[in-house]
Amino acid sequence: MKAGPVRFFTAIQSDPLPHAKTTRRSRSARPLFGRTPILATPAFRSYSFTCRWEVLRRDIETVRTKGKIMMGTTHVKNGVLGALLIACAAWTATAEPGDYYQVRGGIPNSQYCFKNDKVGNQYLFFIGNSVLAGTGLKDQNLRYSAQMVKGFKKHFPAAGMNETRHMQPGGSWFGLYRCSRGQPVFGEVICSGHLAILDFAADDRHADIGQVKTSLEGLVRQIILYRATHSRILVYTLTPEMLQAYKSGQTPEYIKVCEQIAEHYGIPSLNLAKAAAAKIIAGEISAEAFSADGINPTDAGAKIYADAVAAFIDALMTAYPVPDKPKPVVLPAPLFPETDDNGRIVAYEDQQVKRSGSWKPGQASPIGPFRHLLVSDQAGAMLTLKFKGSEIGLIDVVDKDSADYEFAVDGAAFRKVSAPKDVTGPTMRPLSLSKGLDRKAEHELVLKIASPGIVRMGGFLLNGTVADSFAGMSTLQQIDAIYAAMDPITYRPPADRFTNIPKTMGKLREGGELRMVLLGDSIMGNTSGSSFELLLMRDYPKCKIIKIASLRSSTGCKYYKDENRVQDYVLKHNPDLLVIGGISNGGDAEAVRSVIRQVRDKKPDTEVLLLTPVFGAMRDEHIKTFTREIDTTTSNFRFNMQKVAAEEKCAFFDMTGPWWSYIQESGKTYGWFMGDAVHANSRGCQIIGRLLEIWFKE
Repeated sequence: MKAGPVRFFTAIQSDPLPHAKTTRRSRSARPLFGRTPILATPAFRSYSFTCRWEVLRRDIETVRTKGKIMMGTTHVKNGVLGALLIACAAWTATAEPGDYYQVRGGIPNSQYCFKNDKVGNQYLFFIGNSVLAGTGLKDQNLRYSAQMVKGFKKHFPAAGMNETRHMQPGGSWFGLYRCSRGQPVFGEVICSGHLAILDFAADDRHADIGQVKTSLEGLVRQIILYRATHSRILVYTLTPEMLQAYKSGQTPEYIKVCEQIAEHYGIPSLNLAKAAAAKIIAGEISAEAFSADGINPTDAGAKIYADAVAAFIDALMTAYPVPDKPKPVVLPAPLFPETDDNGRIVAYEDQQVKRSGSWKPGQASPIGPFRHLLVSDQAGAMLTLKFKGSEIGLIDVVDKDSADYEFAVDGAAFRKVSAPKDVTGPTMRPLSLSKGLDRKAEHELVLKIASPGIVRMGGFLLNGTVADSFAGMSTLQQIDAIYAAMDPITYRPPADRFTNIPKTMGKLREGGELRMVLLGDSIMGNTSGSSFELLLMRDYPKCKIIKIASLRSSTGCKYYKDENRVQDYVLKHNPDLLVIGGISNGGDAEAVRSVIRQVRDKKPDTEVLLLTPVFGAMRDEHIKTFTREIDTTTSNFRFNMQKVAAEEKCAFFDMTGPWWSYIQESGKTYGWFMGDAVHANSRGCQIIGRLLEIWFKE
């Protein structure tokens, strides 16, 4: 049966309680109340965890008067009352299986992804605080996030799952901004996954409950607005305030609000706080043994979490069948009318952010997850942003040498934001400047450096919108505008590069339709995203290029070469030119050769262009061991790809050399060209696109 919300009794009728089963038996064998004992029903157990004593007494009195219970004396009545009160206290100190979690609508879309496993690595995004970091744990495998992945793997052992943890300050308030789409400076959190697990209990413990309502609801809405098939789970870890509430027989106010939101949107929830508090109250573990600081569990405390996680995942994975395909979530109206789901981080580089004074963009950040920062040490230097929205704030990196700010909204008097005095090193600071603004009105923020020191700006936290600088532009106009703001690329390709693609060049020069299949991973997705084909069609106006991006995340030719996958990924698209590239070939040039031969075995006239890797993480081999020209003295992927190209009569473009040289010589940090830790942003895509344009241009 699908788990439902905890329900509160206001009266107990003489009819059977929910879930109570009755059997035919003699009157003498019947329980005192004439039905299955009330205390044995799941409904009453749920009730006993959430009731206040006065509500309990009221409901028992209802049983007395309306339940038609035959009691002979006042002593019997009082005896029953006392027994019930004692029983309630006992049940308050224990958590029955299922009392600390709710399955609700489950995560069937994620079950589909687990089973089909068609996207390569599957990223499960855990967003929260120090509990996710495993602070205080000797055995890091006891983190509840690791235990969740373990539980999912139990049911879907073949699925490639990655536990991705994002620890952050600011609780659900900052989470609203952190989980938004399009964060060129900060990097997106939920971009590649299908499941977001949210735990803000520790950082929300001192937050205004009204702020929690709107921030958390706005966040869960934004995840679906980001991708309509995304699954969500809410997790509540224990805090000292929650423990005190449970000891008093109350449900913490924070959990009440979270459960309202979870119920409204059908989101599964795991109340680890309740599971842990029950053990502490029952005397099975002391509060000090559970957690040294009241927040981060010890190994013994984490084992309690692990047991609860295992039961929750089993229930979650068996509640619903795996669907035939993911089903988009339809968002209901907001639960709270003041909720705003337009949270975003407006990067300092956005064209709507106007600078005056001396500023240096694209500078390296001393801490993650910033890709780059805007830096200035000039008092009086100013930033201005026009926007619509209900709240505006900032996110920066503060240190011992940081400067003060002054800011004004809508022409009001300037207010001071002092640099923190207690930081001992670089620290991320999300900060609200102005709340409660008219979300439909135009506003203007002016921010200026107000003292000696250094400002390291990441961007602005906005619950609202800014004007789209590219509105009304065609894709070609947009990519031209992006490239116009960059230093031009200078690169001279080899003169004989077209030798093995004569038909491709003939169609470009003379006209006709050119079918071009891009095979690879998400980096080849960046290649496609550069819209380089528009540049080529501008250079060769007689030709119509049909670009087909045939991609699989984190996947290279070691995958495509097996099980006749070239049929679905290449041959069915009937390519004139096959372009193979990306960073996921595992250094295996022979796998690339196998794909080429399989394609040409079925379609001999297919021409092929091989690209060496671009972008990826700093640890990747093509970056870690970079040389401007290909190293022909050792066995390496660039050299081996060059040999395969020559032997299989393919065109070859060593894009790695001019790509990394351009970045190194730009005066900007690598992150200036990155959308996350691996992939290109719009500037990075234009490096790829413009290099391809130069390579193809005569």
